[in-house]
Amino acid sequence: MNTIFGPDRRSIRLAEYDYASEGLYYVTLCTYDRRHILGKVKEGEMNLSSIGEMVQKGWRELPRYDPRISLDESIVMPNHLHGIIVIDRNGLEFHCGRARGPAPTNDPLSLPDLMQRFKSWTTRQYLDTNPSLRGLLWQRNYYEHIIRNDTDLSRIREYIRTNPQNWDDDPENPALQ
Repeated sequence: MNTIFGPDRRSIRLAEYDYASEGLYYVTLCTYDRRHILGKVKEGEMNLSSIGEMVQKGWRELPRYDPRISLDESIVMPNHLHGIIVIDRNGLEFHCGRARGPAPTNDPLSLPDLMQRFKSWTTRQYLDTNPSLRGLLWQRNYYEHIIRNDTDLSRIREYIRTNPQNWDDDPENPALQ
């Protein structure tokens, strides 16, 4: 089927879902070719490379794009990033009741818009600070999951928190390949 993405590219998003709607979203972004450039796991602890530190900084700055965006758990791993993004249309519940900037006059950014901005900014930083590097930082797409309840949220938070401790069993670990 030929779509707006081209003959062999299709969206993996839910067709009828509004990704700008209020909610919690779990995302995973993988580096291009799943390269291990963001750091290393040593003794169950993640040690970020300079690129990993830049990615972590970019992730933490996502709420600056829209005051209705906040972050929950996240982890930068050797070749991927896991994180939970909160979109709150009121901009108050998750921000202690204080405004964090001027009130937006339009709808909040959608999750795909936010991921595109994050990937663009980090890729630009990656190439600007490492002129000898060529190519892409991220794979074309990302995994997302709409968090539907507290049980789901608790399970995902635990997965993110324990990701470095479970690296020895992760299929993405080059020691297992």
